[in-house]
Amino acid sequence: MTLREHMMHMSPHKHLLLWPPALVGFAALLSGCVSVDPTADYEEAMSLVEQRSGWRPDWNTPWSGAVTIWDGTSPLSSHQVVTIALQNNRQLRATLEGIAAARADLVQSGLLPNPVLSAAYGPSIGGDPGAATISVSFVQQLTDLWLLPARKDAAASALREQILGISDTALRLVADVQQDHARLVYAQRGIRLTRSHLDLVERSIDLSRQRVAAGEASQLDVNRVQQLSLGLQADLSQQELERDRQKRALLQALGLADAGADWQAENVVPPLETWSDELTESDLIELATQQRLDVAAAEKVYETVLHELRVANLGSIPELGAGAVFDRDEDGRRSLGPQIDLEVPIFDNNRARIVRVASDLRRARFEADAVLQRAVTETRSAWLDVRTNLDLVDFYLERVIALARENLRLAEGALRAGQVDMTVVLETQRELILAEFQLNQLKAAAALALIELEYAVGGHLGRLQTAAVPEPRETAATAVPGQSSSTGESS
Repeated sequence: MTLREHMMHMSPHKHLLLWPPALVGFAALLSGCVSVDPTADYEEAMSLVEQRSGWRPDWNTPWSGAVTIWDGTSPLSSHQVVTIALQNNRQLRATLEGIAAARADLVQSGLLPNPVLSAAYGPSIGGDPGAATISVSFVQQLTDLWLLPARKDAAASALREQILGISDTALRLVADVQQDHARLVYAQRGIRLTRSHLDLVERSIDLSRQRVAAGEASQLDVNRVQQLSLGLQADLSQQELERDRQKRALLQALGLADAGADWQAENVVPPLETWSDELTESDLIELATQQRLDVAAAEKVYETVLHELRVANLGSIPELGAGAVFDRDEDGRRSLGPQIDLEVPIFDNNRARIVRVASDLRRARFEADAVLQRAVTETRSAWLDVRTNLDLVDFYLERVIALARENLRLAEGALRAGQVDMTVVLETQRELILAEFQLNQLKAAAALALIELEYAVGGHLGRLQTAAVPEPRETAATAVPGQSSSTGESS
């Protein structure tokens, strides 16, 4: 009789065949029927990003590299920049897969190992068919029964860490592309001011040549103004180069690295008036400690390792397996009975693994504290940058720009009265443009610091409303001499 025939005729022991479905059902009960679908986890991450930034990504829809909200040539707004980046940034999309992987790990952590079915057939060496022996065993490893709760807790904490960490990565991306857009807006305005300055210098060259022809100046005066013009042309080329580099860097962050760069950043940036002097350094530090998602994610890492230490300690219990074994010896006698497999921990008592995981736990604690320390430092640094740059903006508006405009007004009045010539007016116009260029740089620094501060505290300063940066009004470089004029923006 063959082994297959023996197994088919084991009618007294058919109940053995009920073990596999019974164990499968038991394992399903232990796993809590957890789904591998990460949709709910993505929803949680999207809600976190929306709560902290005001933008809600849509990560549950199938990814597509196509961008429909921008045609690649029209002015690019800050809102479009953030929307495209959250949906299309390649690195963020790759990072999002960590949620799906962690969800699968959570499901896997609640499953028992598969049972082992063994069969052996030993025919008689002498060729006697009746002397064959048959052995069939079915064993289920049971050690994981007491490991499952701790193992599932560790996997659940790891999933939470992924959700929090990826949400923080998205918030960092939001801040980065907002800053990139703001840099472009202020760079474009700086280029316009430099061009106004260059136009003014070109007019000064024409005036100097007229004075040379009239015997009122020397060629040295013309050469000095021409040298200034050449320097401004070089500065303008450098500014345009930096602007073009910034465009391409922003396109990469949007997942559009191969798109054209013949477009302008829409003239809209966060208004500096959103800052409130009532926000103290200690208030902002408190916000950061409570709201920073990377801080919360680091705590979840620590919690995960803590559960892994529980698993390691429970792993000191010897492995246990239980099942049933059927035998038929060479005399035809049949037997059925229980089988117990018990590990004998002679060489490995799991002590080394416990020490290793305990070390990992201490490291996770220090790393979580380091993340908190970094969050506090970033908050304090951004707070200092905001206050300092806003104070400098006010100083330039109230003192430097105001004085430059007053000087221009006086020079124009003196020109009309015949007390000075046109060179004095042109010089005061140039000083005003230079002051406005410096003011533009200070405003750019303040705007970037405000965006950075919002990220540093976890994105809960209240959404920065956007406001248009006024185009420079008619400047002294294009104003008619003798008429009152003003330059730049007043706020």
